[in-house]
Amino acid sequence: MESEDGRRYVEVRVPPRFLSDYAVTAAKNLKKRKEIDMDINRRHFIFAGAAAATLAGRATNKMGLRPLKPGEKRAVALIGAGMQGRFLLTEFLKQRNVRVVCVCDCDKTRREDGAVRVDAFYKDGSRCAAEADFCKVLENPLIDAVCIATPDHWHAYISVEAMKHGKDVYCEKPLTFTIDEAKKVIAAQKKYGRVFQTGSMQRSWRVFRTAVSLVRGGAIGDVRYVDANYGRSGQKLGGPSHPVRFFNVPENAAKESEGFGQLGEWGWNRWLGPAQWRPYSNQLAPVGVHKFFPMFWRFDDDIATGYNGDWGAHHLDIAQWGLDMDDSGPYRIIRSDEPYSLDRYHGGRRQFGMRMLFKSKRGGRDVELYHGPFGVWGTVFYGTNGIVAVNRGKIAVWQGFDATAEKPTEEIRRALQDVSYRKDRIVAESVGEDYGTDAAVKADEVLDSVLKQLETRFAAEIKRAGLYYSENQIRNFCECVESRKPTISPASVGGRSGALCILCNMSYRYDTGFDWDPVRMEIKGGNPKGLSLKRADCRGWEIVV
Repeated sequence: MESEDGRRYVEVRVPPRFLSDYAVTAAKNLKKRKEIDMDINRRHFIFAGAAAATLAGRATNKMGLRPLKPGEKRAVALIGAGMQGRFLLTEFLKQRNVRVVCVCDCDKTRREDGAVRVDAFYKDGSRCAAEADFCKVLENPLIDAVCIATPDHWHAYISVEAMKHGKDVYCEKPLTFTIDEAKKVIAAQKKYGRVFQTGSMQRSWRVFRTAVSLVRGGAIGDVRYVDANYGRSGQKLGGPSHPVRFFNVPENAAKESEGFGQLGEWGWNRWLGPAQWRPYSNQLAPVGVHKFFPMFWRFDDDIATGYNGDWGAHHLDIAQWGLDMDDSGPYRIIRSDEPYSLDRYHGGRRQFGMRMLFKSKRGGRDVELYHGPFGVWGTVFYGTNGIVAVNRGKIAVWQGFDATAEKPTEEIRRALQDVSYRKDRIVAESVGEDYGTDAAVKADEVLDSVLKQLETRFAAEIKRAGLYYSENQIRNFCECVESRKPTISPASVGGRSGALCILCNMSYRYDTGFDWDPVRMEIKGGNPKGLSLKRADCRGWEIVV
């Protein structure tokens, strides 16, 4: 990946046997910082524990909405002002019943930039706060809700503490980094009675709602196979996360430490939080306001789950929705039988081909979900009476034949890409431009016409499905803050779709399959590889519900 100034953000794995030599090299290049870093590492646990204890000591039980003064709106704070955070900030500014009053980020440039954007939008002379410490945001009784757009490893802790402090929460997907965190966020929403929304925004898109309505309403019969496609085939950013790295290129460690001064020792340790300590790298945590998604942390084993928790959090979520599994999940994870990757970035991990088995709620045969690479379609449902394929700005429906008579093959999947498969059975299709990473819904007359056609033809099936209706994920959250009704993606839903991402990544990372209890969210039948469902060491940021 490249930034606007042309710098390439390439991830390089440092084999464990080289780590000691690397540490010596890094220490020489960063002699001045070594003393600081060593001191930080010793003191961080004490500091983090004190900050966590302070928050825990001020936690609340269930509480209602704060009374507002005449003309006052609900106060929202943004925590995490990176690329996605700025998108969410723009969306929250559009909402009529809330007002953004604070932007929080450990990077001074980012939080101040966010505050300026807020002031420029409202233009009423008030000043948006620019805060470094999210703990202070959570302690503020005048803030009603928070929007969390930090890297994944912070989602759960901040979400739980926010709810304990009487705040409603909008949290980016994937909801959590570990299964243990998912269970705790779900438990916290239940215990503290807060309104919670996961940023699985495709649930508020008409094209996905229509596709899932057709599937849930029975338009294609009983679903037996599902494809969830994400990750770049044959490239360094495949499906799973990569082994933990410190610097991109060890010999350039001094150069990659540039930007540390902008965060400082406190800021860098606050960025890391529960993740294991390592020297600062501007590849991992680029400072300042930029216009690219820093995929380095997205693919770091100790911070995120690769494309499984990125695009997988979207397409696996649609699969879960279509299978009516918001209260359940798979019962078995099957290891990929694809070749091991020879790419030096991947640590020998397979990149695609993991499968999950679900018990069909309609009875009969199990449902098999397959993870494949990016393509035209994000999620594909194969039923006993047809196929529904969907992605951002795209939908295609086939009907009138048993698409489960044979297991989907690569040949069938290729034919689906250009909609050349079973043309005699196509009901309607619209394959527009690739949205890329754009999260905004675009005007598309062809797609609109196709959706109207499907909504008319399958009106009975759509009514039978009876899906939750939301046109905008953030607007839905803000409306529910006032109504106190459940959102379209509460913690119970976001936690389980996030669990799919985590289970998928675990299968690749440890090259294994296992049986799963979808109700208890636990491994069944023994754990021969000692797979962990929680962090071994959270460096003082223990999540307590």
